[in-house]
Amino acid sequence: MLPMGVPDASAQTRAQRRRMLAAKAAMANRPEGVDESEALPGELEPLEWTPERGPVTERETLGVLRRRRRNELAQAPKREGAKRAEVPTELPDADARKVPVVNRFPPRYLAMAHARAEMEGTNLTAILEEMLVEYATGTPASPETVGRRLRALYARKS
Repeated sequence: MLPMGVPDASAQTRAQRRRMLAAKAAMANRPEGVDESEALPGELEPLEWTPERGPVTERETLGVLRRRRRNELAQAPKREGAKRAEVPTELPDADARKVPVVNRFPPRYLAMAHARAEMEGTNLTAILEEMLVEYATGTPASPETVGRRLRALYARKS
């Protein structure tokens, strides 16, 4: 029994695991006003994993990018005079200007990663970019495999 106000670490870990595994595909809503006969794969709904498939194609990537942008535009009403990026017609160039993103990481592992990157003579941004490129261009694993891999992050080490 824990004293009042003292968080239960195992309960926190279970809650983290549930949130991570229950996450739905971001921007999964079906966009309105898209001609189904002209839609790219992934433009109307999230892509489905199939066995024996290869890496995500450029057409699939653009379709998902278009769906996500349409959903962003639908969720945020346009302010008077504000400039907004429209729905893309092509993928950004590989050497396009980098965009800032916000992510949440466990602070212990973030600190360890910064220390390792420093030891390796680089920075964590470069390491995360390397990992992102490898992940983005690799072959997708099954949702079950990914679920097991993510659950293993929080498994107790003996």
